[in-house]
Amino acid sequence: MTQNETTLKILECAKNDFLKNGYQGVSLKEICRHAGVTTGALYHRFSGKAELYKSVVEPISKKLLELLKSPPVDTPFLIMPEPCLAFVYLHLDIFKIIIRCKCTAYYSKFYSAIEENIYHRILEASSNYEKGICRLLSKAYVASLFEIIYCNYDFETARKCISAMERFFVPQGISC
Repeated sequence: MTQNETTLKILECAKNDFLKNGYQGVSLKEICRHAGVTTGALYHRFSGKAELYKSVVEPISKKLLELLKSPPVDTPFLIMPEPCLAFVYLHLDIFKIIIRCKCTAYYSKFYSAIEENIYHRILEASSNYEKGICRLLSKAYVASLFEIIYCNYDFETARKCISAMERFFVPQGISC
């Protein structure tokens, strides 16, 4: 295998192992065994399990955050635009890994980033709400979104849930 093929094989096996067993349920030796590489080959590329985990999930999760910051216009949903939800479902395994690996520092970082983004989207969409209410709603929205992913809903069911959440979290004509 070439250097690049070895790195890709390690990342692929790590993704599969994290998805199947979670962060704490996987050892680097296991990942190496599944990838058919030595621990030295893994450590040559990654400083440890945390860096390997981050390399698996960060590129996709960063892309979602970028999409949420500048979502497409004229989409059915205000808070989680449909193209963003479609992106989540296109990369569902990565988001399942993040959500199922709550013990990682990356989970906290991602949760904070997505919650902050959702907070601003709710704030923009509902000028009737005070900032404190928008903060509370953003935390509830993210928890609901993560539950949809965790429960492994199909895309159409997730879309229906997001539609109901949009009506609940940004009702028209309500003031607090």
